[in-house]
Formats: sequence, structure tokens, C-alpha cells
Amino acid sequence: MEFHGTFLELQAAVEKLGVPCHWEHRHDFESAFFDDGISNLKLNWWPATGAIQMIGDPEVRTERWQRLQLLLEI
Repeated sequence: MEFHGTFLELQAAVEKLGVPCHWEHRHDFESAFFDDGISNLKLNWWPATGAIQMIGDPEVRTERWQRLQLLLEI
């Protein structure tokens, strides 16, 4: 999956998921760590290529990934 918008647009979309998270810059990508207390879910985004992925607990990941895709209109 790819997202070619801005970092601020991505942050706004993730915020609309309604799950607390914190962002960290990791070398050439940005990571959002979801602080929900139930999963180890993390979103990674590489601005240079637009590659975006969500990793972590499948039970939580699938639903949030689908919602994020709708918010980003991917």
C-alpha cells in the first residue's frame, strides 16, 4: 500500500481512528505506536516511496487498517 500525501495529512487521518498514539522518526521512515493498552500495533510510513504498512496483532490490525484506508482514500 502507498500514501503520497504529507506527514500532517497522515497524522490527521491516524488521529481520526480515535486511538491514542505517539510518533517517532526512525531513520528514513515515520512510525506511529498505538497506545491502546491491548495491542502492539504500529504504523510505518516511508515518505520517499509512499510505502505504508501496519504491523501487530491481527485481531486489531485488520479493522484499523481498513478504517485508515478509507480515511486516506487509498
